[in-house]
This record gives sequence, structure tokens and C-alpha cells, in this order.
Amino acid sequence: MHNHSDIATGDALVARLVALEPTRAKRTEAYEALYRHARAVVVDQAGAVWLATMAAHPDHWVRTIAVRTLGSGRDPAAQPILVRALSDPDVSVVEAALEGLTPQSSDTVFDLLVTLLDKTDRSRLWVVRHAARRIAESSDPRRLDILADTLGDVHYGTEHDIAEALIRAGDPRVVPALIGHLHHRRPGRFAAAKVLGELRVVEATGPLVEVLRESDGTQALPVVEALGKLKALEAAPAIVPLLGHASPHVRECALSALNRIGGPLVASAALEATDDVHPDVRAQAVRVLARHGDHRAVGRLAAACDGPHVHAALTGLARLPDDSIVPTAERVLQTTDERRVRKLAGRILARAGRPPSLFGRHPDPVVRRAVVWVLGHHADSNRLWSLTNALKDEDEIVRSRAAAALGRITHEKTLPPLTEALRDPRPRVRANAATALGRTAPEGLRSLLADALVDPHPAVRSAASAALRATNRPL
Repeated sequence: MHNHSDIATGDALVARLVALEPTRAKRTEAYEALYRHARAVVVDQAGAVWLATMAAHPDHWVRTIAVRTLGSGRDPAAQPILVRALSDPDVSVVEAALEGLTPQSSDTVFDLLVTLLDKTDRSRLWVVRHAARRIAESSDPRRLDILADTLGDVHYGTEHDIAEALIRAGDPRVVPALIGHLHHRRPGRFAAAKVLGELRVVEATGPLVEVLRESDGTQALPVVEALGKLKALEAAPAIVPLLGHASPHVRECALSALNRIGGPLVASAALEATDDVHPDVRAQAVRVLARHGDHRAVGRLAAACDGPHVHAALTGLARLPDDSIVPTAERVLQTTDERRVRKLAGRILARAGRPPSLFGRHPDPVVRRAVVWVLGHHADSNRLWSLTNALKDEDEIVRSRAAAALGRITHEKTLPPLTEALRDPRPRVRANAATALGRTAPEGLRSLLADALVDPHPAVRSAASAALRATNRPL
């Protein structure tokens, strides 16, 4: 406060708040006005002194504003006031004090914080939550044991705060207490399940399965997720029935857990789930089949290639050595707009046991590039005509890939088109043609590459020299 007018303004706002009749709108307006003023003056030493005085005001709303403002900056000088406020008879004042406590102050009042963990009084919800947070921030060696013990009985969001604190700490010493919550069916057992899953406590598998069997699907989602993270194979029989739950979110989470777990039940369950009425469940089923599907999944994955989950479906088809997927991969390669999908389809076709029936004349040069790349990987002499025509394509990359593909076939009929490609206007094409001729290794290679050896572009000269060296021909 830089002058007495700030003090006068503050006192007037306090008087306004205290004097108001308890009508919600007017009291809220007065509360917000005083709080804004407090936030404005707390940065000044005189303002902080005035707020310290207000922290002992008879009206609990005034005390709440003063304590909350003093604690907003975690100022060490204000900590003694906040510590005293922890014993205030009004819940809102205690809550405000807890918000502003530093870890150092939490250490000094640790036992008091423990007493504030009232596990039954719902009216003190935020007091309990803030007390749990301050305990978690403290350095007292008892903090994790106390939080783990408390987790079994807290409600209304506090269990989430405690669970997150225990996960961050990652201390295995809390495991026995958490498993005990599962055995005794305590209210916080689902939060305990989350911690056990995050900590990858394998010995918790049995108790988690028992909790899952006795719980409603929606309520037990943390248990399902924990079992998935544990990759507990013995949990799969208890999770599969959740695929018939009324909630699509439960069905989706069950599939996600089965995806992590694997095992003999997963493929059949995912196949059935591809007929689910909810699109998110069907999408998850496709992802599961992509990872765990067997020959029974080929048809479903091929059908999924016509929908929005084409990449996941192709990923699954790439795992399955089945030439029946070739037409699907061909169609996807020529119709998709996604680069990663096109590349995946191309890899499937390149590894296929039989050459694809692809043709290079497509209006999109990107597709023509992919087609020529696939044909080159198969090195099928029956596709010489297609590759020779591709050397005349208007797209430079198509021509260069066609030259490289002809070099893999090593057939005498490739010599004329490759020799002609040495005169292509683009150095990329000329270089690939020189390399391809080296692979074919015809008689008279030195004379065929004569112009390439003195080409104006260094990449072409280098490719021609390398081709001669590879065939042990003199430069």
C-alpha cells in the first residue's frame, strides 16, 4: 500500500462484506471486490501487514481472503500466519492456509496435517485433498506410508491426488498396504489398483482379478487398466466378459487391456468385437487384431482397409504372410491419400509371394512412383514393358525408379531402354541408369558408359565409375 487511501479502500471493502445481508449475489460481488483489492496490495510491505491484521478478523470470509492472498506467493514471511490458520474453526480458512503452505512449513506441522486427513466428513473435502497434497510435498519419511494407509478410505477426488503422489514416488514399500486395500475391499481399492498397475506390481495380479470379478465394469476400469499394464495372462478370462458390458467405454478399455496382455483368447474376442455397434470399440478391435490376429483375421482386416482405420488394418495384414491380401494392398496403394498408408501398402506388395497386377499409368505421380518401386522389388521380367514405359514418364522420380528397377531384372532386353536413359535430362535418372547397367554387366559396358563417365553432373560420373568397378572393368 503506497498511501493511506489503499488502507481506507481495503477497510471499506471489509466493512461492506461484513455488513451485507446473506444474499448470494451481493455477497459474492463484495467478496470478489475485496479479493481483487487484496491481490493488488499484497505485493507491498504495508499491504502485507494490513492483510496479516485481516487474517485475525472476526468474519471468516475476511480471514479466508487474507490467508489465501498471503499464501498465494508461498512467501516464507507469511508462513507463520498460515500455520496458525490451520487451527481456525472455519473450514474455508483452513483450506486457504493449506493451499499456501510451503514444503518446509509442511514438515513443521506434519502431524497436524495428518489429523486433517478426515476420511469421513464430506464437508471437509477440500481440506482433506489439500492436506494430502501438502503431505506428499513434505520430506517427512512417514509421508508415503501415511498416504498409502489413508488411500483405502478416502473419497471424492482425494484418492486421485494420493494415487498420483504414490505413482510419482514409485516406492515399492507401499505395495503391501495397497494390496491390503484390495483384500479388504476398501473404498479406495480402485485407486490402489491404479498405483499397483503403474508400479508394475506383478504379485498384485490375483487380488486385482478378484476385485474385478466382484465389481461393476465402469467402477472397475482402473483394475482393468492395471491388469493390462501388468500383462497378466491369467486376467484375460475375467476381462473378456466385459466386452458385453453396456458401456462402450468399458468395452473399449477391456480390448485395450487384452491388447497389452495377449494370449489365446484375444484374437477371438477382437474378431467378435469388430461387429460392435460403437465405432470406438470397432476401431480398438481392429488395433487388437493388427497385433494379435491370426489367419482368421485376414478377412476382417482386409474389410477394415475400406474404412478410417486402414493403417492399423494394413499393419495387421503385414504380419500375416497371406497372398490373398495382395488385391487389398494394391487397391489401397492406388486410392489412399495418406503417405504412411501408401508406404505400408507398398511394403506389403514388395514382400508378397507373387508379383502384383499393378500398372504404372495412374493420374497421380505419387502413386506411379509407388507402383514402379513395388515392381522393381519383384524384378519380374514379365513387367519389362511397364518399366520401360515408365522410363518415359513425365515425373523424374518415376523415371529414376524405373531405371533402378530395370537394373534388378538383369535381362538383355533392358539394355536399350537403360542406354537411352543415360541421355535423360535429369541427372538422377542418368545416375540410376548407369548403376543399373553395371548390375546387368553387359559386354561393352565401358563403351556404353563412355558419355556417363564425362557427364557434367558428379553424381552421374560417380555412378558410372562405381558400375565399372563393380564389374572389374577398367575405367
